[in-house]
Amino acid sequence: MEEELNTYLEKLVKEHVFPGCNWCVITKDDTFYGSVGYKALKPKKITNDINNLYDIASITKLLVTNTLIAFLLRDDKIRLDNYVKDFLPDFPFDDVRIIHLLTHSSGIIPKYDKNHLQSKDEFITNIALKFSPGTDVLYVDNNFILLGFIVEKIYGKPLDVLAQELIFKPLKMNDTYFCPSDKERCVPTEITKQRGLIQGVVHDEKAAFLDGVAGHAGVFSTIGDISHFIQMILNDGFYQGKAFIESNYLDLWFQPLFINGDGIRRTIGWIYGKSSSLCKSIATEDMIVHTGFPGHHIVIDRSNDIAIIFLSNSIHPKRENKEKLISKREEINREIYRLLKKYNYLN
Repeated sequence: MEEELNTYLEKLVKEHVFPGCNWCVITKDDTFYGSVGYKALKPKKITNDINNLYDIASITKLLVTNTLIAFLLRDDKIRLDNYVKDFLPDFPFDDVRIIHLLTHSSGIIPKYDKNHLQSKDEFITNIALKFSPGTDVLYVDNNFILLGFIVEKIYGKPLDVLAQELIFKPLKMNDTYFCPSDKERCVPTEITKQRGLIQGVVHDEKAAFLDGVAGHAGVFSTIGDISHFIQMILNDGFYQGKAFIESNYLDLWFQPLFINGDGIRRTIGWIYGKSSSLCKSIATEDMIVHTGFPGHHIVIDRSNDIAIIFLSNSIHPKRENKEKLISKREEINREIYRLLKKYNYLN
């Protein structure tokens, strides 16, 4: 299976859909990994490697912030119906709750210029409401930026410290970091006039302003490390026989808690698979998905005990290239499911 999938993905590299990618497919009985294409195209071509560190962008929301919120729910330190103002008194709106942030149904939109931020307080105060909380869905980073601030306030520790202590270490994610020290191992993202080649520092401007540690972006990781996290989810909260989180909190990640007029369904942190364009032909009743700006996506299908992790730097050297990958994401997932059926990993 690995050889056929690599051949298909190498074809996409030749079509300039992305410079390269690392992938993982998890089944009930086996886990497959692959690496194709290039780590970088400019200033010179460098072959990709399975151990490279990717800026996982919004996947940070899931690995770190969403997981820490689950721990706080478990420990009765936060409730889904708590108001944001309960924890951030300067927050300007009275009726936005934690559940609204988690499901991107808060209605929050930024008023600040992300390239000219002056202070951390702007994320809390320099915002507006596009619609009444709980009446629609609008995916914006501010929701998880605020959740990151709330998590830090409750725990009294920075997110990067909490992530290492409570998530990365227990799941043996030894190559996962905020602000990695070995920048050469990192896959480059965009080349911009302002920042030049972005490598080993977070691509997202808002996370960069927050010194690389934020609730919505900032983590760098390998395909292998992320697979540990996904295996834990498929194993109902256990990793290598040790309990990590009770399964009832993971179940919330698979339960659609909000649906808008267009049929977009959000769970806690995730998109419900049946309302995602990534999964048109493969969606099941127990599937969640998420993407990351540089060119990543994760699909978790509990109905079939299957997961897909796809990491790429489609915005290298320019973010305009990303449109090619967006049009191919569903095809990539469909091809993986076709191969799983061919090799008897899926009925």
